[in-house]
Amino acid sequence: MAPGFAASPAKDRAAEVLTVVLFTLAAAAAQLALIGNNSFTGDEQVTLLFLRADWSELWGRLWGADTHRPYYYMLLKAWSEVFGESRFALRSLGGLLHAASLPFVWVLARRLGGRRAAVWALAFSVLSPLAIFYGRDIRNYPLVTFSIFGSLAALSALAAAERAGAVALSTRRRVLLWAGVTVGAASAFYAHSISVLYPMLVGLWALGSAMAGLVSWRFVGQLVLAGLALALISVPAVLPMLHHAETTLKDFWIPPTDPGRLVSQMRDAYPYPAPLLPVVLGLLGFGLWRLRGSGAAGLLIPAMVIGQPVALALLGLVEPVFITRAMVWPAMLSSVLLGLGLAGLPGQQLRLGVAALVLLAQALAARVDYVAHYQPSEPERLAAFFDRIDPAETDLILGRQNVEHTLRWDYPALFDGPVFAFNKGDEKIIYDAANRSVRVLRAEADALPLTRPYFLIVRQIRPPAPPGDEVTPALARIAARGRLVAQAEGRWWTAELYERTDPP
Repeated sequence: MAPGFAASPAKDRAAEVLTVVLFTLAAAAAQLALIGNNSFTGDEQVTLLFLRADWSELWGRLWGADTHRPYYYMLLKAWSEVFGESRFALRSLGGLLHAASLPFVWVLARRLGGRRAAVWALAFSVLSPLAIFYGRDIRNYPLVTFSIFGSLAALSALAAAERAGAVALSTRRRVLLWAGVTVGAASAFYAHSISVLYPMLVGLWALGSAMAGLVSWRFVGQLVLAGLALALISVPAVLPMLHHAETTLKDFWIPPTDPGRLVSQMRDAYPYPAPLLPVVLGLLGFGLWRLRGSGAAGLLIPAMVIGQPVALALLGLVEPVFITRAMVWPAMLSSVLLGLGLAGLPGQQLRLGVAALVLLAQALAARVDYVAHYQPSEPERLAAFFDRIDPAETDLILGRQNVEHTLRWDYPALFDGPVFAFNKGDEKIIYDAANRSVRVLRAEADALPLTRPYFLIVRQIRPPAPPGDEVTPALARIAARGRLVAQAEGRWWTAELYERTDPP
């Protein structure tokens, strides 16, 4: 064979690698732009609480404290020890995990629709609205997406090999791919408990494919073995999940699943502007249509994109779990369908026109999540006040226990001594074990054991602060035990420093 012809496949592979690298870098840039500007959200503040825990606590008493295992918290804690604790440093991990998911998108789309479909799937993944929003949170969703996409890429290769024949894969490669399927599923489950649905969806897909003759029953048997390995790996995470399913979900904040809830959450999962939504939905539908005849590997994509929200809706009839954030990865996976649909349109001008509309819809949907100017956190707003506090001389009282999240992040020394906290309705929060503050009942306010010359009361004054009649009377009884010497008010908090006047 002539040298020119021999070099062509290598050049093609190099071009494909370069394409994936460029889009991955673009996704990282889109994620990292301005991520340090907005303050930590409520859920992010929970992450801060666990980051302040010791490694021994994360492995020990806090293993089952949250509804998810502290796998992501451990990863982020290790990351912060290398790159620092700034907002940019903490949030960059999720952004980079999102970007690292794009090579798996390429693999899935390339296998089903060729190079053109894969390129467009990458383009649509860069600005996938839900991935943009949750990719920049210091929460576990980018890790779930990365883990499941890796598992799906391996599973798709195995399914495609079924279609090509038994000799399409060597035994060694087949074992490695099944290991990838299993490890990815386990990683997702340890990151977020709702990922327990993923292996269930895979099982239903495999059974349906086998019954339709798209995969062999030998393939199903191999999947069962992988499932047994997954179950064994997941034992340390299953028991805490079952505990929270029996306790936490019985009184969770997510509203019951009804038609209105289904519509609103699905609309948030695909938050495209109304005038452009028909274009996006039409392209998704055409992408689905183009999967006909593509075998089990093609069926895998809609089984996940459609199956996850359907499974959540069915589970929501029993427990309140239907929420947009549980659909981050299937919403991003729909970029594969968008790429397939666009690649199948006739004519370059039509493809470019539709692509421009979809990208515009994505940009408009994602734009609202960017904060152009730096927003200080509440401890930063009140820094001049807190910097003057002597932790060794001051007892700390919180009007709402969640105030601890960011205050302890910026001023951990305030939590070295006695810290007491109230909650609305005297409720105990889910992850109470991660708090340094001791929850106090409102009726016990008079007997609060203050031992230091000063005490500091920090209360939340904006929603979702407890209503005044919930904790204010209790705080007022404590305040009566001292003389106000300094106070400051921020946007969400007010802080009051008292010198004790009651007998020791």
